[in-house]
Amino acid sequence: MPPANDFSSLPPLPAPAPGFVAAMCDALPIWALTSEQRELRLSLCRILLGRNNSDGLAAAQGLLALSFQEDPFDAPSLALLAEAEAKHPFLPPRQAAMARLVAAALADIPDDVPFEAIRAGGDTDLIARYLEVAAKDKAHGLARLAPAFGSLCRLPDADLAGRLLDGFAPHLPGTLFARLSAELAFLRGTPEAALKALAGLDPTAWGLFAAIAASRALEHLGARRQALAACLAARAVLPQHVNLTLRAFALAQARPAAAPAQRDEAAVCLYSMNKAGLFRECLAHLAATDLGGALVAVLDNGSTDDTPAVVAEAAKRFPEGRFLSVRLPVNIGAPGARNWLLARPEVAACRHVAFLDDDAFPQADWLSRLLETARAHPEAGTIGCAIVDVDAPRDHQAADFNLFPPEMGAQSLPETRERLFVCEPCRGAADYGLYAYTRPCLSVSGCCHLLPRRTIEAVGGFDIRFNPTQFDDLDRDIRSFLAGAPCVYDGTVRVGHKQGSSLAVAQTQGQVAQVVGNKIKLEYKVSDAEADRLWRENLALLGRDLLAKDAAVGELARAVAAKPRA
Repeated sequence: MPPANDFSSLPPLPAPAPGFVAAMCDALPIWALTSEQRELRLSLCRILLGRNNSDGLAAAQGLLALSFQEDPFDAPSLALLAEAEAKHPFLPPRQAAMARLVAAALADIPDDVPFEAIRAGGDTDLIARYLEVAAKDKAHGLARLAPAFGSLCRLPDADLAGRLLDGFAPHLPGTLFARLSAELAFLRGTPEAALKALAGLDPTAWGLFAAIAASRALEHLGARRQALAACLAARAVLPQHVNLTLRAFALAQARPAAAPAQRDEAAVCLYSMNKAGLFRECLAHLAATDLGGALVAVLDNGSTDDTPAVVAEAAKRFPEGRFLSVRLPVNIGAPGARNWLLARPEVAACRHVAFLDDDAFPQADWLSRLLETARAHPEAGTIGCAIVDVDAPRDHQAADFNLFPPEMGAQSLPETRERLFVCEPCRGAADYGLYAYTRPCLSVSGCCHLLPRRTIEAVGGFDIRFNPTQFDDLDRDIRSFLAGAPCVYDGTVRVGHKQGSSLAVAQTQGQVAQVVGNKIKLEYKVSDAEADRLWRENLALLGRDLLAKDAAVGELARAVAAKPRA
């Protein structure tokens, strides 16, 4: 493993006084949601910049400085950064110069740049061709690269992505090219290659990005102590950053190997319809994970393809007596399939039930880790995890779900009194570890969730009025929250998801109508009093959790700082 920069001398930024996080959780409870969701971060920064308050100004300045380091090409963040910098200069000189250069380039994007249409088409060969041509534009190379850089990093061929980026080197400042190359190395290379590239970055321009990314790379290599040190170094500059605090707390926790599931401790339940090829892959992958003595229960939801043969073949991969299959003649929908499996005596005998989508590919120790989290949080109604893309760079699809106050939501159903607006902070975000934390929440992804038997008995199963799918898991989590059993999200566990959520990929009129229809059902199942209680108690829960971890991490940071350096 290459030596990692200890990041102990990151350039300082304006920082709010101690106690700022507590004050913000009291004045603006939404502060505890996340510091990583772009629109929310910009909204909070605008609020803080508009107040005559030195701590608020410092907090906004620090978050905007990080925004540029995380995504140099995000135009709205750049614009607000420039506005803040013009009134109260605060950036290190090299970062300020780089931000001005990128902003000027984005303001000079030629009218003929067609990349948004190309990206929407999803043709990776056409994206590569665009980048080849764009690299030849000496005058506007940076402007043409800016909208396409994220797609470049996600081309199927990582070597091709590297060659295409190299084509822009003559047209970019060296320090910016190094920053972009380090991101590509992190996303598509080995952790060792990422650390080498990150160590070469100019700390006065990119130090925070380098520390955060290096922390994740070090964790992947098993160097948790060094990963924690890098995370603490970034948090020392940005103590107001929610995700850095949650991440540092998670890294500081001892993580012994979790015990495998015992017999009757857990049932793993899956259902599928007409996805024979994908379901075959899913079951083969599942069989290779550490299931211990868990039961696997599979329901064929009225398939007309080769799914019955796939299920019969998969049975041979699991221990005798540890595989159960059910075949239904018709599709009864997702909530009905879940309830059918929950009602099976073999499943009902288990103390926990884990539901997995039929295109989910969990990490090897996923079940034992989620069971360990359940044991550590006996109050939890559901335990969930981070959902990521299967393919590199394994971007996030889902983390913990929580509620915005109703006045912050954008009404999409004018005929209804829409009050439930879910904060989904990470869809499409690269995995820099900033969602690798554990905390209570309103809901978790239905792609992978673990239900303790006691909450199944107390709250019940899934409402079949949400057939065939969408919002049935959120509805159950809401009922559980109102019953005093909130979810717990463990983002240190990752499950790959091949196709993305049905909510995210809904495109046809019928698909959109199904989503909208079920959202209306969800809204009318919750009374005004319950809706008000949900968002208030949800944010209060997040705030209490954040303040406890903020205090613990602060104490840890002081203890680390007091130790003599070797």
